[in-house]
Amino acid sequence: MNSDHSDVEFYTKSTDCGTDSCLAPYVLLSDLQETADIGAADTGWGREAIGEYNCCWIVLRYRIKIDRLPSWKEKFTIRTWSCGARKLFFDREFEIFDENKERIGYASSVWILADKDTHSPVFPAKLESLPQRLVQSDRLVFNESAGKLKIPSEDSLEDRPVITKYADYSELDHNHHVNNTRYLAWIYDALYKLGLDLHSVTEININYISEVMSGQKVDIYVSDAEDKVIVTGLRDDKTWVFTSEIRF
Repeated sequence: MNSDHSDVEFYTKSTDCGTDSCLAPYVLLSDLQETADIGAADTGWGREAIGEYNCCWIVLRYRIKIDRLPSWKEKFTIRTWSCGARKLFFDREFEIFDENKERIGYASSVWILADKDTHSPVFPAKLESLPQRLVQSDRLVFNESAGKLKIPSEDSLEDRPVITKYADYSELDHNHHVNNTRYLAWIYDALYKLGLDLHSVTEININYISEVMSGQKVDIYVSDAEDKVIVTGLRDDKTWVFTSEIRF
């Protein structure tokens, strides 16, 4: 393995596919998460290492470019590397390659190191026994970090949400909240409800704002804005959960 990146190979199962027999984007996001976990461990900052300090990784933003999604039974590789820390923010980049080593997509993400109990940000220097050199490569696939999106005002939303989701058992992960990959599944459910061509999505930009705990309700709103569709989630206590921009 090269020191400037980590490569993880995946196989597209039938249960990972959507109606076009290609990998569902929210499953791809799950694969990116798995690759990030392995990549962090390769730099010495994996889940077990930071867990010794009662810390965890929390993702704030993802930007994903889709040129082509892997098809059923196809093997593909996700390459990841750390760009190190900008004060409290960590950039982690990804490239997706098919069986022929052709790049079919790429992604950028921003994370924070946080206290497990309070989710308050933690400066990496506080974990002094871990390697303090985190940069594998300084290359950003979009030539910039995944950006912070504007949160819409409640006044700008439609009168009724497109769909409503609940944090039922099957939506929860080992942290006892809705995993961020499920938010993308909810986004696709809302777009599907409106009859949009989901196979034509070329870019996903999503910001995570608040957690959703067991039993909570989230209303999903959709609005148009020039060359993109904006999808947002509002929790039943009127707290924003996520906002996203989807391009076709």
